[in-house]
Amino acid sequence: MKLLTQKKPRDFRINNLSSKEIKLTILSLLVFTFQASASSSINSAYKNNTSIYFEKTVKGTVTDQNGLPLPGANVVVKGSTKGVQTDVDGSFVITVADNVTKLVVSYIGMEDQEVTVGSTPLKIVMKEVGQKLEEVVIGYGKAKKKDLTGSVSSIGKENLNLGGTIANVGQALQGRASGVQVQQNSYAPGSTPSVVIRGGNSINTSNAPLYVVDGFITSTGASISPNDIENIQILKDASSTAIYGARGGNGVIIITTKKGKSGKMQVEAEISDGFQNIIKEPSLLNGQQYADIQNAIAKENGRPPVFPASFPIANTNWFEAATRPGEVLNRTITFSGSDKTSKFFLSGNYLKQTGSIENTDFKRYTVRMGGEKRFNDKLNMGTNVYGAASEGNNSDFGDNILSPMFSIQTAIPSIPIYNPDGSFYKYQGKDNALALLVLPTDHTINRVVNGNMFLDYEIIKGLTYHFGAGAEWQENIQGKYTPSTLVAGAALKGSGSEENKTYFRWSTEQYLTYKFNIKEHSVSAMIGTSNQKDTFERVRAAGTGFSNDILTYYKLEAAKVYLRPETEKTETKLTSYFGRLNYSFNDKYLASFTIRKDGSSRFGPNNKFGIFPSGAIAWKMSNETFIQNLNTFSDLKLRVSYGITGNDGIGDYQYMPRLKPWGVTISDVFAGGNEPENLANPDLKWEETAQTDIGLDMGFFNDKLTATIDVYKKRTTDALLNIPVGGWWGFGTQRINSGVIDNKGIELGITTTNFKTDKFLWTTSLNVAYNKQEIVALADNVKIISTNTSNPSGTVSGQEFTRLEPGKEMGVLYGYKYAGVIKTGETYAAQPLSVPGDPKYEDVNGDGKITADDRTYLGNSTPHYTAGFNNDFKYGNFDLNIFFQGAFDYSVYNMTRMVGESTTSTDALNRWVAGTNENTDIPRDGYYKSTYGSYVNSKFVEEASYLRLKNLSIGYTIPESALKTAKFIDSIRLYAIGQNLLTITNYSGNDPEVNGHYTSDATKQNLGGGIDFNSFPASRTFILGIKVAIH
Repeated sequence: MKLLTQKKPRDFRINNLSSKEIKLTILSLLVFTFQASASSSINSAYKNNTSIYFEKTVKGTVTDQNGLPLPGANVVVKGSTKGVQTDVDGSFVITVADNVTKLVVSYIGMEDQEVTVGSTPLKIVMKEVGQKLEEVVIGYGKAKKKDLTGSVSSIGKENLNLGGTIANVGQALQGRASGVQVQQNSYAPGSTPSVVIRGGNSINTSNAPLYVVDGFITSTGASISPNDIENIQILKDASSTAIYGARGGNGVIIITTKKGKSGKMQVEAEISDGFQNIIKEPSLLNGQQYADIQNAIAKENGRPPVFPASFPIANTNWFEAATRPGEVLNRTITFSGSDKTSKFFLSGNYLKQTGSIENTDFKRYTVRMGGEKRFNDKLNMGTNVYGAASEGNNSDFGDNILSPMFSIQTAIPSIPIYNPDGSFYKYQGKDNALALLVLPTDHTINRVVNGNMFLDYEIIKGLTYHFGAGAEWQENIQGKYTPSTLVAGAALKGSGSEENKTYFRWSTEQYLTYKFNIKEHSVSAMIGTSNQKDTFERVRAAGTGFSNDILTYYKLEAAKVYLRPETEKTETKLTSYFGRLNYSFNDKYLASFTIRKDGSSRFGPNNKFGIFPSGAIAWKMSNETFIQNLNTFSDLKLRVSYGITGNDGIGDYQYMPRLKPWGVTISDVFAGGNEPENLANPDLKWEETAQTDIGLDMGFFNDKLTATIDVYKKRTTDALLNIPVGGWWGFGTQRINSGVIDNKGIELGITTTNFKTDKFLWTTSLNVAYNKQEIVALADNVKIISTNTSNPSGTVSGQEFTRLEPGKEMGVLYGYKYAGVIKTGETYAAQPLSVPGDPKYEDVNGDGKITADDRTYLGNSTPHYTAGFNNDFKYGNFDLNIFFQGAFDYSVYNMTRMVGESTTSTDALNRWVAGTNENTDIPRDGYYKSTYGSYVNSKFVEEASYLRLKNLSIGYTIPESALKTAKFIDSIRLYAIGQNLLTITNYSGNDPEVNGHYTSDATKQNLGGGIDFNSFPASRTFILGIKVAIH
């Protein structure tokens, strides 16, 4: 009887009832009828309070935000179990009591919606859960963003830099997260920027973060296509990264790729084309100017003219001849869909970039497939497969004189490009710049395939078992060929080589997660294990003496002379055990603890396993009554964390005594063998970083304004160093753990919804970060570590330009202080042998003479501040994005400018000339020949801070009403993008972001950054595109 008289309506339709249930129901109805009749004669007003309701029919449709129908969505009367599912077209019909006012609509991957029953049909638009990133992926699990105790930056697909030349994760991230420094070291097609989180921890190993894609730890995560990314989580503090143990020291970037969109199969196609122009071209001398200057210098030095009157002076602009407008083509197609239990996603992408320098290009093909299937309430499985193939030409634009840019920018403008017969002109027996650019072959091919699968099974309520496994294969091929049409090739009758590197990784992981609640207490515990094995193989073959240049390096067996082949193989194994405990009391006080034990084949026998713990606590102050009474905060959370992480990138077999090949030729007979390569160190282990983080998360005005502040301190101990040892060991150095490095900083992130109506939306995000690094200690017998420039010319050697010592940071520029040019009649006691027109340097130590002791620190080459500022506008069907990015408080050594002063730059027009042009700071004959000082001096150390309009895009989505006639078209968006449109800086070079020392040599990259020499020039990019969605 209670069932029939309660005020919540019930469905009286009889379906699947037993005979006993039917009889009881009929009896109850009879009793209820008698009660109703009797009561009506006593009090007619009671009629309005009985549970007899008339039924009504509610109709409607459920769609996603793109207007696509959602079949299988659940539509349930609020507070009851009565409900229906939507049909294939997203429509539903449900019969409810006439007093029902609310329905709850749910769909997998969507936010539940509560809708008011009014006039029908209802039109219900669902929102994807991921749009607000309420749930984020962390190491070996997920967590609600509001429950995080660590420092995690979350970036959704809508906030990534996309389009044009944005071809990898680093470019997509730049400026989007505080504390993440992304530096585009080269603008060569296909290049990948460097990514460093909260400052570098290592001197001699990589500072790159760990990449995890869909749960799989990958070596190629930095290069995946941004078009495939759903969201990115950047784990920055130790409480977030310690779960990755010996690989989490440099931070972790977790990438979740796109899965199936809601509703039936949807196809999206995107096409964009664009062009590029070099931002700043060098100002170069013409042929006559160059000839006049060289002849004047020769006369001043008592030599005959370089270009006599009989020499036919040409006027060649080599930079113009070697460059062209770049082109960018991007093609993407995706297939996605889902139902109540499944998701499916398939994408293909083609990217082609024609570089702004001749004979430079890059193209890439990628395919990604992902799927998930929930078989029942207990079992869920999924898989991801990714493949990519890319190739490019002329990828080497490093800081050396073999770079094509060196030849282009120092080429003599007084000579022609071609001979009358069309062949390339040679000057003094040397090839010209254009020939050196277009004739050699420098071809790179990269291929990668990886795949992983996972299984989640709920054993009992709250206890879930996870198993994951994956594998990755990568191949890198570099082929080079110098033809006999070049001077170097003619001497060898052609020279070719091919180097092939392959990487293979497999990994497995399994863990148990148990979650339960006891009144105000919420507990989640996880324990697991993982195993990984990496194999690397390399083979190189080379030869000289080819009968022709037709086949280049593809037929090395055609060589007359085979050069010594090279082979290499390494294997690395990692076994790990890990666990995590999360606790929450009353949804106010949170605690999280993790621990990991890693055993690696890279570690010496005396330190085979490392243990990496962390702990964090958080206080949700906004859930306290006294904070709520302030009516100020919609969210307020204080976080404190501490943990220890490691860096296992110390190299393979470094602790072991290794052998290397050795041989000698005696009487034309080669005798080969092996010799020791290194001094063993059984104590060698990981670099260890301890980090403390204090953070505050705030929300105001119902989270229309949110802000996050983090203050942190990191100390890395046992940093890898090569220390000198006595010659009696038979080696010059030994690798040990010794250095100590500090990083301290503060980060601020702000997001605001400035204006929101039905037609207009304006949102803003700002992030600012400061990091200061200090080398606390090196080793007992290592006080200074120096890095040299490369040779600035074929006759001048490299010189020290950065110096590292305790109390300083990595990459500090070091050299002489420039004081101008010695004038006519001037006597400068510190440089007694100098003559008028020579460069002049400061006597820093005041000893009355210019020596190496007068060198000093000239500036830091790593930015202390980074920032990103983004604004999104939507008005009707129009959208506009304006994104600025910047780096501040750092310097660059402009070696390109230094070389230009002595060669082909128009700066040479202002060189010192006796009695004619003495009011100048440019010496008469450069810096190489001076008895004093060096070309590494303060004149060419420039402040490089910049603010850049990184992205400006405008789009228009065609109204749905205009697409009604084509029922299969869901949406069409047209857009235009401009990238690197404006750079505000005082730096005189092509681009202030450059780092010519960006190479595979980690030491050189970490210590020798901040040099601008022969790098690929930066470009502005303009793109037009269209995106179409159909079903």
